Amino acid sequence: MINIYAERFIIIFIRVAVILSFIPFIGGRLTPMKVRASLAIAITLLLLPVVPSENIKVDNPVEAVFEALFIGAAIGLTVRLILSAVEMAAQWISFQMGLGMAVVFNPAFGEILGPLSLFYSLLAMMVFFILGIHHFFILGIVRSFDISDIQYAGIFSSIMELNSIFFPLAFKIAAPVLVVQLMIYFSVGFLARALPQANIFFISFPLLIAVGILFVALSLPMVLMVISKAFMHVMDAIMVFVE
Repeated sequence: MINIYAERFIIIFIRVAVILSFIPFIGGRLTPMKVRASLAIAITLLLLPVVPSENIKVDNPVEAVFEALFIGAAIGLTVRLILSAVEMAAQWISFQMGLGMAVVFNPAFGEILGPLSLFYSLLAMMVFFILGIHHFFILGIVRSFDISDIQYAGIFSSIMELNSIFFPLAFKIAAPVLVVQLMIYFSVGFLARALPQANIFFISFPLLIAVGILFVALSLPMVLMVISKAFMHVMDAIMVFVE
């Protein structure tokens, strides 16, 4: 009896740990390993008595571990995709503003990012927790054990379909600031041709930064709306994976 529960515990723990590792902040490097491991063990112990035994392939542990890793990575990658699109949009804005060389360390993911990338990443994480998307991850973990036969092709096609929103989402977030910055570049170019003796480009650098920061602030309501809609797609995708 103990051996059966031990084998089920390992398989459930792997799936829970993989999914939790993809959740922002909870699975980030900023959260101590003891906290992440304790949370994964606690959820595993809660699921252990209620998970249908026929859906856990105890007799084939290799296949069971592979299924756990596949389901966990599929659910976790959905939110990582949104956060990567947000970071890419912030990088586009940073380069256009002339902040490409300014970098800071993001302790949540252990990455070197631009200051705007860190700001947008924290903004996306705030929306993530306000909307309660982490609750859908827990629900996805629970419902994933109700699947008796995993449809690998269907899940993979769903991931690829969700991947198609990556660049459109990044462009929607960065578009307001990029359009204004392009207009400034065109204006500076015309002034440089009209007044070749003046150093217009030296004036354009602080102008780009000031106007960029202004329009980043003005576009925040639209950015929050776009990110919120993207996370709504994440909730739908999680439910599709575990149907």
